[in-house]
Amino acid sequence: MHIPHYNIVLDPKDLTLNDAFNFRCYKGIVCFNKCCYDVKLILTPYDFLSLRTYLGMTTKEFVEKYAEVYIGEVTQLPTVSVNMLPIDYACPFLDKEEGCKVYPARPSSCRFYPLVRYFAVSENGERVEVFKIWRETHCKGHYENRPITVQNYLEEQGLIPDYIYFNDLWGEIVSQRQKIKDIPLTGDLLEEIFLLAYDLDTLKEVIKEDKHPAFTKGDAELPAEKLLEKGLIYIRDELLKEENFRF
Repeated sequence: MHIPHYNIVLDPKDLTLNDAFNFRCYKGIVCFNKCCYDVKLILTPYDFLSLRTYLGMTTKEFVEKYAEVYIGEVTQLPTVSVNMLPIDYACPFLDKEEGCKVYPARPSSCRFYPLVRYFAVSENGERVEVFKIWRETHCKGHYENRPITVQNYLEEQGLIPDYIYFNDLWGEIVSQRQKIKDIPLTGDLLEEIFLLAYDLDTLKEVIKEDKHPAFTKGDAELPAEKLLEKGLIYIRDELLKEENFRF
């Protein structure tokens, strides 16, 4: 069954962490699993690390079996997305009866649903966190009588603190790239960004050989999350510095 994602509407009301909304998804609801078809499931670096670690796979193994790597049209950065199954466009991690087979390591976009999170600028110039409700015609979870605050929902879905922290760090890299969006990145630089953001297996081998300026040999023993954090900060603060692209 191919479920096209159309008639998607964002509620006009902005929500804060303290605002409540009604939503509940569970096995047995009439629309169970329908949101797991025909989606562009993009993985942030932390999503990718969590998912492949849960599956016990290397970067190469995961990409070869489940995903594709390309340059994002908007971000202009290396991007990884999960390939839907060719027969029915289902997510490859979906058990049609039981639900998500990788639920403990499901991507942040699945965790956030039906919320959309972004940042806006207030009247006094401050950067503020804003949430909206994303409604799709097939989703009946909005009609469940279960009020929950945004803050509690984020905690319930396991988004706080790691997913939000790492995804915000990646968001800062995307913003940094947008400052120089008219300047194409070289193939070598794009490969370097992919290495630091996604291919931690290869990065560890590079570090062990003392061949990366951002790391010492001892960093090869860092937990994967710490290695990712250090790599993302290096991309943001060094590789994509605006002054590097001034001619």
